[in-house]
Amino acid sequence: MLDFGLTEQEDMEDCDTKFLNELSPGNEIMGKIVVGEFKKLSMGKREVAEFYMIITNYESRVKWVCEFTTPYYPETDNIYGEKGGLFYTFMDSLHHVVNKTPLNWQENYSVNFSKFRKTVNESLSSVTVRAVPPANSNARTVNLLVTDAVVKTELDKGKSVTIYDLALQDSVILMAYANLRNKGDRITVKNISFELKSFLDDAKITDNAFEIALNQLKKLKPSVDYQ
Repeated sequence: MLDFGLTEQEDMEDCDTKFLNELSPGNEIMGKIVVGEFKKLSMGKREVAEFYMIITNYESRVKWVCEFTTPYYPETDNIYGEKGGLFYTFMDSLHHVVNKTPLNWQENYSVNFSKFRKTVNESLSSVTVRAVPPANSNARTVNLLVTDAVVKTELDKGKSVTIYDLALQDSVILMAYANLRNKGDRITVKNISFELKSFLDDAKITDNAFEIALNQLKKLKPSVDYQ
């Protein structure tokens, strides 16, 4: 299982910043995910942790800022997600998507914040989340249900690879690679990208699969011939 918690970010000074309270049930957002540091606050006789999760879509230039407030236990550096709450729904669905656990896997979640933050920031390329109604009718915002997550590969961590290596990791790129090879065309980043666009136009692949494949190809030099 993947243990769940920074990477340099592109300049997003001119992006449109939106917040969790602007989402309605059924809305879906997708992009690079970063979990920030938390701030300890006193709430009555207990301590709570307040932290922000940012999902940035570089294509649409929109940055979603999602605030989480959870019980915090300083002796273990743990935060707590109660069933039906915002953090529980996010954590439970993230585990479900990445680690193939059942939904509602645990009654509640006690999570080491430092480990959670480090693993999310270092191991996930992007997530797709859908806004769902909160279990508590008095809640001020929707809950966030993770429907897809892209775990970083060795390519993301700096290993030198070719298009062929990348194709072995991504079935959509492999399909384009094989199609070009069967036609006798040169296999370059540019040609693969055109082939993927053709697949998308013909409804052979989804928008999400197309965007993920392009993001992987952007990490390779477009002028190099890999055939």
